[in-house]
Amino acid sequence: MIRTITLFLLLFGAANALFSQPAELFFPRNLQRAYDKGTRSTDGKPGPNYWQNRASYQMQVGIEPKKRRLKGEATIVYTNNSPDSLNQIRFKLAADRYRKGSLRDEDVSPDDVGEGVTIEMLTYNGKPVPEKEQRRRNTFLDLSLRGNALPPGASATVTVKWAYTLPADKDATRECVCDPTTFFVPYWYPQIAVYDDIRGWASTPYSGQQEFYHDFADYDVTITMPRGYMVWATGEWQNPADLLEKEYLDRFNTAHTAAEVVKIFTEAELKAGGVFKKSKQHVFRYKAADVPDFTFAASDHYNWDASSVVVDARTGRRTFVSAAYDTGSKDYYRVARIAADGIRLMSTWQPGYPFPYPSMTVFNGNDGMEYPMMVNDASLGDRDPTNLTVHEVAHTYFPFMMGINEQEYAWMDEGWANFFDHLLGDSITGNKSSVRGYGFAAGTDTDVPPMVRSSFLGGGAYGIASYSRPQNAYLTLLDLLGYETFHRCMVEYMDRWKGKHPMPYDFFNTWNQVSGQDLNWFWKAWFFEWGHPDLAVQSVVREDVADRDVIFVEKKGNIPVPVHLAVTYTDGSTQIFHETAAVWRAGNLVVRVDCPAGQTVSKVALGDRTIPDVERKNNTWTKE
Repeated sequence: MIRTITLFLLLFGAANALFSQPAELFFPRNLQRAYDKGTRSTDGKPGPNYWQNRASYQMQVGIEPKKRRLKGEATIVYTNNSPDSLNQIRFKLAADRYRKGSLRDEDVSPDDVGEGVTIEMLTYNGKPVPEKEQRRRNTFLDLSLRGNALPPGASATVTVKWAYTLPADKDATRECVCDPTTFFVPYWYPQIAVYDDIRGWASTPYSGQQEFYHDFADYDVTITMPRGYMVWATGEWQNPADLLEKEYLDRFNTAHTAAEVVKIFTEAELKAGGVFKKSKQHVFRYKAADVPDFTFAASDHYNWDASSVVVDARTGRRTFVSAAYDTGSKDYYRVARIAADGIRLMSTWQPGYPFPYPSMTVFNGNDGMEYPMMVNDASLGDRDPTNLTVHEVAHTYFPFMMGINEQEYAWMDEGWANFFDHLLGDSITGNKSSVRGYGFAAGTDTDVPPMVRSSFLGGGAYGIASYSRPQNAYLTLLDLLGYETFHRCMVEYMDRWKGKHPMPYDFFNTWNQVSGQDLNWFWKAWFFEWGHPDLAVQSVVREDVADRDVIFVEKKGNIPVPVHLAVTYTDGSTQIFHETAAVWRAGNLVVRVDCPAGQTVSKVALGDRTIPDVERKNNTWTKE
């Protein structure tokens, strides 16, 4: 039996708390321009003048496996939907992280440092761009448009040919020459950076830690590999019938509607030479629409398992779910099933929104890293791969469907992925997984408020602000609002901002409006303030007139968390009391718990495994 807690405003400033003003969130004055121009609204909706630029990419790429050399060619049509004339176009050259002199957040193998990306040809609207109009800085290439600015509403066509050498280090961040014939290739093409209504051109370089901020685009990509290689990529495979022999094509097609896992081919079948039609090389074509990036992977010996799952009961739409893996990665034999089950739960429970993409491949690489419709996950050996798989697949919603600026506000996607992998992992395995640790670091000088821009953080501070603190905040918010209100807020937030670029105040304001509550007191403590969560059993007092014990719980920290009490009485019976973090909304620092008349408390235990608390020693009370 669970009893709720009666709230009394006690001690420290009770009278003031009763008449306290709603909390106000600090608002950076440089962000006000977006509201003044009508691109954002204070109710959390996109403003009437909201805009974002977009591009379409037609690309051809190939890898020479022995040399690890990637060569590509692209035709990019870029449309300026902003109200500004653009005097430059900024490209992101992520592989320039390995260029000599570039900034890096962590050491890389000296053998991989070199010339970076070699630009072999670059044209703008059909005319070659002189080198003096190309400025390379860290991982950016700025193309000057002096005297030829791109006006509002206009489009431009850029063609580019480039090449670079993939890093040999198999532990390279986010990318993988996993073995001599297996490659996971992200961040591989000159990609036009985001120009937005908040800061103009995105200016945070790729130095190894910060991840995504991309505009939505359409991709039509052909990938050429030597004979015997399979390629997996963002989007949908357009020409399987041109490459697969009938038996394997049939398996591929069957998996698209199958609920069970289908083995499309094994390493033994691939090595036997019967999977592909005879040819000197394999040319794969993939297409994807309205996605923020494109990634691919290739191997000549990986196994391929696949299944499908209904993600929208109303339309019957399915998602094709794959796992591509090395035979020695024994944990991967379950990954296709885990990913499919996770996507089903994502679509129906948390976040309870139909999975937006037609396909998803979990590739046995070297990391735990997400991309649109692709995941690079290392093998965990004997460990259960459920939480890692679900975490990376869940990123499909944040930052991909919702175009989060993860370079500046990583908590807007990593915190959610942690939230999902905790809840969904428990549901898939039937076990109780722990939340990401926060109490151990809360309140230290490493525990930076998440609203500090992620590009300003590093090391442990980045991890706590991006992952653990927001995960705990979202779990507290779910408890606070209850599933129905929480889900209603989530769905509306997604409906408003899918395919767009929400910033933190769009999130805060949407949830305030849809919940019908002023949650600023909650946002302020969890996302804006230095501090920590700490509750304590203050005392247990006998009220003789009422013939009952009263438990007093004190809020010693400033971050609000639920009150969860397990009480044991002298007759051996037990009782659970629970109240959400809303008991602290009024600013009170103590709550009282009234036990049933006639019962005497022998022991009190405060807290729960999902509730962070920096000092557990003050969470128990035992009758002397």
